[in-house]
Amino acid sequence: MPPDALFPTPAPGFDDPLGLLRACHTKMLQHAALLQRLVGLDPNGRDFATLRERACRYFDHSAPLHHEDEERDLFPALLRRNASLATTVRRLQAQHPELERRWQAIRAALHALPPPQDLSARIEAFVRLLRDHLALEETDLLAPAETLLDAGDLERLGRAMAARRGVD
Repeated sequence: MPPDALFPTPAPGFDDPLGLLRACHTKMLQHAALLQRLVGLDPNGRDFATLRERACRYFDHSAPLHHEDEERDLFPALLRRNASLATTVRRLQAQHPELERRWQAIRAALHALPPPQDLSARIEAFVRLLRDHLALEETDLLAPAETLLDAGDLERLGRAMAARRGVD
C-alpha cells in the first residue's frame, strides 16, 4: 500500500473555497465510479450493499450541498464581478435539477430487487452528464473565479459553505 493511501492529502479547508469546490468535484467523480462498479455486482451481495450505501450517502447529502454552495453563493458572486458569465451560470443551474432527477431514478433502481435492466444505461447517462457538468464548472467557472473573486468574496463564500455544513 503506498504511504499516501494511509495518509491522503487533506481536502482544502473553508479558507480555500475554490479549492474545496474542486475537491468536491473529485469526490463526485469517485462516487460516480462507485456507481459504475455496482453494475457488475450481485445485487444481493454485501459488496453491492456497501457500495450502494456509500454512493447514496454521498449523492443524497454532499452533492446537494455542493450545488447549494454554487447556486446561493458562488454564482451570484461571479455574476456581480462579470455578467458575461450568465449564460454559463444558467446552463449549470439547469443541469443541477437534471442531475438530481437522474440520481433519484438511479437511487430507486439501486434499491429495487432485481434492479431494472436499464440500470447500467441510467448510470452511464448520469455519469456522462456529471462529467460534462464538472468540466464546464472547472473551465468556465472556477478558472475565471480565481481572478475575478477577491479576498472578501472568497471569505464570504468559505463562511457560507462552512455554515451550510454546521462548521464554525
